[in-house]
Amino acid sequence: MVKKRVQKKKNMPLFFFVLFILIAVFTVALLEYIDFKKGKESFIFSKVIPLKTRPEKIKAFNTWFINLLDEDKILFEHFKDEKGRYHFKFNVSRKKFDSLISRVKKISGKLQGKLELSEIRRVDDKSLMLYSLKIEREASHILLITRVERSPAKKEEIKKTKDTPKPKKKVVRTPKVAFVIDDVGEYEIGALELKKLNIPITASILPESRRAHEEARWTAEYNLQALIHVPMQPKNSNGLKYNPRKTITLQSTDSEIRSMVKKAKEVVPNAAGVNNHMGSLVTSNRKVMKRFLKILKEEGLFFFDSKTIAGTVGYGMAKNLGIKTAIRDVFLDDGEKSYPNAVSEIKRLVDKALRNGKAIAIGHPHPTTLRAIKDSIKFIREKGVKIVFLSELLE
Repeated sequence: MVKKRVQKKKNMPLFFFVLFILIAVFTVALLEYIDFKKGKESFIFSKVIPLKTRPEKIKAFNTWFINLLDEDKILFEHFKDEKGRYHFKFNVSRKKFDSLISRVKKISGKLQGKLELSEIRRVDDKSLMLYSLKIEREASHILLITRVERSPAKKEEIKKTKDTPKPKKKVVRTPKVAFVIDDVGEYEIGALELKKLNIPITASILPESRRAHEEARWTAEYNLQALIHVPMQPKNSNGLKYNPRKTITLQSTDSEIRSMVKKAKEVVPNAAGVNNHMGSLVTSNRKVMKRFLKILKEEGLFFFDSKTIAGTVGYGMAKNLGIKTAIRDVFLDDGEKSYPNAVSEIKRLVDKALRNGKAIAIGHPHPTTLRAIKDSIKFIREKGVKIVFLSELLE
């Protein structure tokens, strides 16, 4: 016992010496790192463990990003503002957009940066997006990107001669289907899960839902099509009283409808159109629908009739008013929210498309519905039917 105690006493000075050395090394490294972050000369972090300063990271990003835009043959403008932030402005096709943003995020991460989408605005066939790149938690770059949704069709010049008759082309139309997922923003399942389906899909966002702003940003980020899901008064209200500023009712004034549509556009700025949430009472009322549709026309939005009642007048009236429109053919999960029911409805959707050339389904963000869509993709394509965004099936 005495020998063990003597041995412990001998080891104590060594332990404290090692501890002192470790603390000293850590302190020196910490002070060197603080100096390095302030932009001062640091032997450790410039020679021993070379790290890039923030200005060096910004410079590295600029070099890489300009080379990337040049490689992709994207014309751009850029300048440095008074706060030292770099602004880049350019147009990019929808086809190149996803790949470009993915690569920017990857290089940003390597430089301890984060790319954030801060604003979206839809103008005709273009989406204006404002991205902010933060390096070391401070904004270093502002990217104003105009995503062109459609590439302009090339004009072909056909030479005509008196002797040569114009050949007749056989037009073969491919049957098409579109999936619209309603009530996005109300559920935990949203744009991320829709993106994973890896098909053109349209998300209809409830503007008053708790996750509406977030889902609107992600639909633009993930290149999904977005609609505004406008609440309308149903026939069976179960005694509920609806606020005419948040739900279109038979009593809603033009001012209330216009204000509601404008506010919804602020929440979902990338929305190309509108469809009704509930609304069996309103969509079967000609007077209210005419006032509502005229306001949509003023705002440049199309109308997709969810057909929550057989006697809806929305679709027909929109056509008469010269508004682009379409109407639902199939509900995937109305009433029974089961996987077999959704699969069965998708088969009915395909049959309708094969007969009529097109068909549109509405579903909701339920796991069973999304799984049914995913599992049916192969079946749909084997039948020779193409899956498209809703906007491709407008009349």
